[in-house]
Amino acid sequence: MDVDLVAQIDAGQAEALCRELGHDWYADPEQIKISIATGRSFNLIHIPTSQKVDIFPARDAFHQSQLKRATREELDFLDEKVEYPIATPEDILLAKLQWYRDGGEISDRQWSDIGGIIATNPELDRGYLNAWAVRLGVITLLDRALKESAG
Repeated sequence: MDVDLVAQIDAGQAEALCRELGHDWYADPEQIKISIATGRSFNLIHIPTSQKVDIFPARDAFHQSQLKRATREELDFLDEKVEYPIATPEDILLAKLQWYRDGGEISDRQWSDIGGIIATNPELDRGYLNAWAVRLGVITLLDRALKESAG
């Protein structure tokens, strides 16, 4: 539905980001600064297409791990081919487990996405998943998702 990005960005870069995006994008530098300061995501909207991009500032060890493990792939976005870092299935799964937990564990869509990631990626690195799931406080959710996908 939208694009989710983890980005190494600090509040001092908000004005420059908005300037570089130009007039085709809705981007509020003050809201971006507040979001970064409070550790929350912010969004950018490409006005001509209404494409929304959610930016998650890299603020913790898990985000740093996501950035470090990401693979680089050339993608077409807004009619421009650019090489982007793409999160691994393990990191996407862990992030979705966090969002599901933070959302009160009620989103059928998030839970369905979690099951889909497991179903389409049979070679997930279970050691990495378990280690981070413990650190992120989502190990019981991971165990439940793995059991449901197996049976």
